[in-house]
Amino acid sequence: MSLPTGATVVGLKCSDGVVVATDSLITWGTFVLSDKGVKAFKLTDTIVLASAGLTSDYQMLVNRLKAQIKLYELNQKKDISVKALSKMLANTLYARRMAPLYAQTVVVGVDADGPQLYSLDMGGSLIPDDFTATGSGTATAYGVLEERYKPSLSVKEAEELAITAVKAGIARDVQSGGDIRVMSVTEDGVTERIVN
Repeated sequence: MSLPTGATVVGLKCSDGVVVATDSLITWGTFVLSDKGVKAFKLTDTIVLASAGLTSDYQMLVNRLKAQIKLYELNQKKDISVKALSKMLANTLYARRMAPLYAQTVVVGVDADGPQLYSLDMGGSLIPDDFTATGSGTATAYGVLEERYKPSLSVKEAEELAITAVKAGIARDVQSGGDIRVMSVTEDGVTERIVN
């Protein structure tokens, strides 16, 4: 499905954590609304969600998930796992499949089961993977990832590969651009940096 909004979002699972990188351009067709958009969000101390699509839809989704996470943790009396949060998101998207939220999401995190990465489409498909790309810059980003990805990458190496893949998306996709936000998750927590 072709959307009037664009993005390049990349996620990688590596030996000691997971990494996501996104561009920061918010567009509507050929009109640039902002180059300061945020497309990656820290949901817990060890889980990050990144999204491409309609900004209002993924912002609402993030706010809803944050509330659901608090309820889950109050009821279960434990931290939510990456898989449980991803399934919660998949159920939300599936319930809305006839009037979908225009958001393609990537969930990454580290818990007792180690580093994990899930990609989800608008219909709620839940796909575990080692690396993924989404948004209008997907094809170009995948070209970089498929050539250079190895499961043995360290977080530092994965960050550089993610930046390279997003830069490739920006170079070939008119709806991707701006700064690159990189968020890395290890068992020690989430780190974030902006690359110009």
